[in-house]
Amino acid sequence: MQVAIIDCGTNTFTLSLFEADASGQMQRIDKERYFVELASESVESIGPLAFDRALKAFRSFRRFLDGYPNALVHALGTAALRRASNGQQLVQAVQETAGIPIEVISGEQEAHLIYRGVRQAAPLSDQPSLLMDIGGGSVELIIANNQEVFWAKSYPIGLAVLYEGFQKSDPLTPIHQSELRTFLREQLQDFLAILANYKVEHFIGASGSFDMLDKLAGIRQEGDLHGYIDVNDFLAVGEQLVGSPLDERLAIPKLKPTRAKLSVMSFLLILFVQQQPNMRHLRQLIVSDHAMREGMVEQVLHP
Repeated sequence: MQVAIIDCGTNTFTLSLFEADASGQMQRIDKERYFVELASESVESIGPLAFDRALKAFRSFRRFLDGYPNALVHALGTAALRRASNGQQLVQAVQETAGIPIEVISGEQEAHLIYRGVRQAAPLSDQPSLLMDIGGGSVELIIANNQEVFWAKSYPIGLAVLYEGFQKSDPLTPIHQSELRTFLREQLQDFLAILANYKVEHFIGASGSFDMLDKLAGIRQEGDLHGYIDVNDFLAVGEQLVGSPLDERLAIPKLKPTRAKLSVMSFLLILFVQQQPNMRHLRQLIVSDHAMREGMVEQVLHP
């Protein structure tokens, strides 16, 4: 059995092909990725250049999938397609161009798929953990254990949104950093109030921003489903990112150009959460290899 999941994120469109192994578990056997940057011209509307990049990505996905005619295909649209005034126009154009329907899911659906994915890879126990997934258009925050979700919410404050609103200097000045923290406190008021009621066992991150930090400061070995970042190493890497202009960040090994551009917002957003009173006792961040795509595979197999 083969399942293809297309994740239509704000910055990246990714096709992941999964196949059942000898034990019946789904393993990713191939992947295609395109940086489409849907919000590069505006977070409110997909500009013509981004629109064309998105169609180009789906034409490539169509050619790829023609080699796997029996694969079950699920394309998921997230924050950018939820928010953009012409998001449905892109969905229709993709259907007409590539014959692939895109399901635009709600923030709540996205959060629960992330949980289902992370649960397969991270060390959740019967104690609550905080799960965080940072995308270009939204941020998902989930309080859960290995059995259930206690609270989950998607916030439309992803990296593209934060970069457009707060990357007013490079390096970012202390005043601009303070403006960002004030904005995050306002936007995440309900999350901060809920978090105060839980003794969190782990802080678990999924997807690109945490993968970036894992490459720069983590100790995960290839093939591991999760890894660890010591808080001191996290802070040291963050100090380097925040204190460097873009040209210096572009020269950092293992840091891709798109990640270099958004890395300061990534770090400051994670730091804001890590410094909350209920989080300061944690001396490491956990990075999950699995996220929404793997959660969607599990939902396909176990509705």
